[in-house]
Amino acid sequence: MQLALMILCLLGTAAFLLLGLKANQEDGQVQARINSLSQREAKKQTSRAKQLENSFSHRVIFPLAQMVFDRTQAIIPLSSKSWVKSKLIQAGYQKAHYQKTFLGIQLLCTVILFGLFFSLISLVGKFSGTIGVSVALAFGLAGYGLPMLWLTQQAQKRQEGIQKSLADFLDLLVICMEAGLGLDVAINKITSLKSVKTSTYLREELTRYTRDVGFGRSRKDALLDMADRTGVDDLNAIINAIVQSYEMGTSVAHTLRVQADSLRTKRLTKAEEKANKIPVKMVIPIYIFLFPAIFVCIFGPIGMVMVDALKGIFTGASAMG
Repeated sequence: MQLALMILCLLGTAAFLLLGLKANQEDGQVQARINSLSQREAKKQTSRAKQLENSFSHRVIFPLAQMVFDRTQAIIPLSSKSWVKSKLIQAGYQKAHYQKTFLGIQLLCTVILFGLFFSLISLVGKFSGTIGVSVALAFGLAGYGLPMLWLTQQAQKRQEGIQKSLADFLDLLVICMEAGLGLDVAINKITSLKSVKTSTYLREELTRYTRDVGFGRSRKDALLDMADRTGVDDLNAIINAIVQSYEMGTSVAHTLRVQADSLRTKRLTKAEEKANKIPVKMVIPIYIFLFPAIFVCIFGPIGMVMVDALKGIFTGASAMG
């Protein structure tokens, strides 16, 4: 009898122990689930806070522009897409989503300007239907063309910056290569020196070229890709000369020296051409601003004397009469 009671007590104790372990395990799972949900909610709040820190354009305009492009990309001509892509690359906007964003913004500007002025013309009611639609279409075309004009200006600005600093960079590159450095090492050396006054745009392109070569891309492909990205004719000529020099086995330093002399002569010629255009450009300001002042200085006193003489004549004639 006592043995049976002891066995029952042991069985009961084991049962309670198993129930307690199971309850603790379930509590641990619930706590782990709660912690996981808390961490997920904290990540969402952090992500939301980071999104709110971005500007209005990054949070609203750019996503809206990409959505508009995705919905209307079928009506955009392939030539327009190709032109926008090349100009964006030349302007320094080389990420893939920039093309969608730009085309979407272009369509948004067109629709917004057309709808805004069409609504204003309809509310005013001073134009007939055909004239009102024509005016609204004109403003819609302006909304389509203004982003393209801005993009063209950005690309030209970047190309001019590269063009201005190309001669000095080429002189430094010739010095480094004549000192015994290789082409890639010389370019990396020039881009790493902060004391060298090189254009920011040219430095970006050279840094990308160095990175591409470091990742295992061939020198020829990296150079030709840089020429295509920039769209600068002089840089394209220099890169083609370097590629031909490597293929023919001639001295790259000598080739760069010839290109530097040619580029310096071309830059001097352009400076002289701009100087010769100055007198022609000054003609209209001279006629508008300088000649009237000269006429006033010369004919002003004469006119005052003539006015006084005429007053005397009319006064004497009135006295005699």
